Amino acid sequence: MKNLRTIFLFIVPCLFCYLFSPPVFSQSNDLGIYTKEILILESYQRDYYHTRVLEEGIEAVLSESGEKVRIRYEFLDAKNSLDADAFQTLAETMTQKYKDVALDGVIICDDDALQFYSRFGKTIWPNTINVVSTGINSLRPYVQGIPGMVIIEERPDVEKNIALALEQNQSKDIKTLHFIYDETTTSNEMRSDIIAMLAEKYPNYVSQHYYDKTPEELKAIIDNSGESDLFFYVLYSRDRYNVTYHYDEVPQYILKNAKNPVYALWDFYLGTGVVGGYVASSYKYGESAANTLLDLWAGKSVSSLIYEDGSHYQYMFDYNVLKVYQLSNIPEGSTIINEPVTYFEKNKNLIILFSAITGVLMMIIGLLLYAIREKNILNQKTIEIADLNQEIVDTQKVLITKLGAVIETRSFETANHVKRVARVSAFLAKEYGLSERDIAILTAVSPMHDVGKIGIGENILHKPGRLSEQEFEIMKYHTSIGYEILKNPEREMLRYASLVALEHHEKWGGGGYPSGKSGEDIHVFARITAIADVYDALRSIRVYKDAWSQEAAVAYLLEEEGKFFEPRLVNIFVANIDQIETIRSAAYEDELNDFSQIYQYLKEKMDE
Repeated sequence: MKNLRTIFLFIVPCLFCYLFSPPVFSQSNDLGIYTKEILILESYQRDYYHTRVLEEGIEAVLSESGEKVRIRYEFLDAKNSLDADAFQTLAETMTQKYKDVALDGVIICDDDALQFYSRFGKTIWPNTINVVSTGINSLRPYVQGIPGMVIIEERPDVEKNIALALEQNQSKDIKTLHFIYDETTTSNEMRSDIIAMLAEKYPNYVSQHYYDKTPEELKAIIDNSGESDLFFYVLYSRDRYNVTYHYDEVPQYILKNAKNPVYALWDFYLGTGVVGGYVASSYKYGESAANTLLDLWAGKSVSSLIYEDGSHYQYMFDYNVLKVYQLSNIPEGSTIINEPVTYFEKNKNLIILFSAITGVLMMIIGLLLYAIREKNILNQKTIEIADLNQEIVDTQKVLITKLGAVIETRSFETANHVKRVARVSAFLAKEYGLSERDIAILTAVSPMHDVGKIGIGENILHKPGRLSEQEFEIMKYHTSIGYEILKNPEREMLRYASLVALEHHEKWGGGGYPSGKSGEDIHVFARITAIADVYDALRSIRVYKDAWSQEAAVAYLLEEEGKFFEPRLVNIFVANIDQIETIRSAAYEDELNDFSQIYQYLKEKMDE
C-alpha cells in the first residue's frame, strides 16, 4: 500500500501541473494609474436593463483598449421624471460638482440625456472636447449635427420584424398589426416612424397603436385577440397615470397565457414572454460608443452622424416561446436563448478536468483491486481479508474527503470547510443518538455534499453579488448533479454520499430543493449535514459576504427552526454552541491542505 500512496502523490501533482501550467495562464496584473477620465451620462437608472447593458458594452471595450480609464456615472432617471425644473436643479448641482473636473470624454446614452446635454452640457462641462451620444432614436432633429459631438442612431428595423412575423405566421390569415408603446420620448419617435412605414410598406393591413393604455387594458386586448391579429411590443415603461414599471414587469404580466405570439424590437425583452425578432442590442450600442471615443482620442476622422446600418442588430428568439406557438422559419445564424443544450456542451472544460481526475482515481482503484486480488490469492486467512477490507474503506474515505476538498477549493472555499462540516456533523450525530457506525459513515460522506458544484459554471460560483433568479435555478442543479456522480446502490459509502448531496438543501418544513421533501422524509444524514454546512458557511468569509458573528449565525438557526432545520437539531446545536465553536477552531491545516493549496494556487494563476 505504501507503493500505491507513492504513485498517487506523484501522479496527481503532475496532472494538475500539466493542465494548469503557469506559462499558459499567467498574465500581467499591473493596474498602473488612470490616464484618462470620462463621464457616462445615462437617461435612466441602473435598474433598467438597457442602462446596465450599455455600460457593460462601454466598459468591455475600454478595459480591452489598453487605455487606463476612470469612469464617472450620472443618471437622470428620465423614466420616472421628465420634469424641467428637476433637470434644472440637477444641472445646477452638476455644475458645482464638475467645476474643477477635467474630463477627456463624455458618452451620452439615449435621447433624454442628449436633450439634457444639449441644454446644459456646455455650462457643466465647458472644456470637454470628445463627446459621443449613442442610442438616439431619431436623427431628424440633428440633421445638421451638434458641434463637437458624434451621434450614433438607434433605429430598430420594424419593417424587417413585421416581415419575419408574417413569414412565421403565414398559416394564419393575418389582418391586423398591433403595436404597444407608452408616451416616453423614445416611444413617441418610434410611433411616428412606424405609422409612416406602415402606410408605405403595409397598406393592406389594419394597424392599431396602443400608447395610452394601462397594463390591465393591454392584457385584455391581447387576451381577446384572434388568429388574425399579430402583436409587436415596442417599448413600455410608464402608463397614462405616470405610473412607472420595471422593464420586464409589464410584458411578463400582459403576455401570460397570451393566445398569439408577440414580437419585440429590443433584446432586453427576451425572456419575458416575447418571441423575439430582429432586435437591437444595447451591449453593441455601448461597444460602438466606446470604439468611437477611442477613435476620437486617436485623432481619426469620425462622421458627426453615424446612421444605423444593421450592425447593432441580430435575430434572437426564445426557444420556449417558439415551442409554445410552434413557430418555425428561423433565420440562419439566429441566437436562441433557453435552448436545451447537452450537459457536455455546457460543462466541457469541467468534464475534461473531472474525467482526468476520475481517470487517476480509477487507476488507483484498479491498483487497489489488483492488490486485493493478490492478497486473497496469497493468503485466505479471515483476519487478513478483514484487514484488507478495512483498508479499502479507509481509502474510500480519504478519496471522498480529498474530492470534497477539491470541489470546495474550486468554489473559492477552503478544504477546512468540508473538514469542519464533517467534524461538526459527527458531533451532532452523536448528540442526536446515532450509532457509532452511522457516525463514522456520516463523517466520511458529509464532505461530498457539494460535489455537484463541479457541474456549475464558474461565472455563477464566483459571482460576488446576489445570484439572479435564473442563476439560482442553475445553482440548484448541483444537488442532482452530485447525486448522479455519486449514486451506486452496491457501495454503501457512495449510496449515503449521494443521498447527502441530493437532499442537503431540502427543508424540514418543506419548500426546499430539488424534491420539496419535508420532515423525516429527508435522510437524517442530510438534515445533520445541512445545519452544519449552513452554520459554517455563515461563520466564514465568502466572495459574496463577510463572516457572520456567532450571535447572528445562531439567531439565523433559531429563526429557521422548524422551517429549514429540524427543531431537535437546532436545540442540540444551540445548547452545545461553545463546544461546536471549539471543534471548528481546531480544524486547522493538515495533509488535505497541501492538496487544496496546490489547487488554489493554480486557480489563481489561471484567473490572472
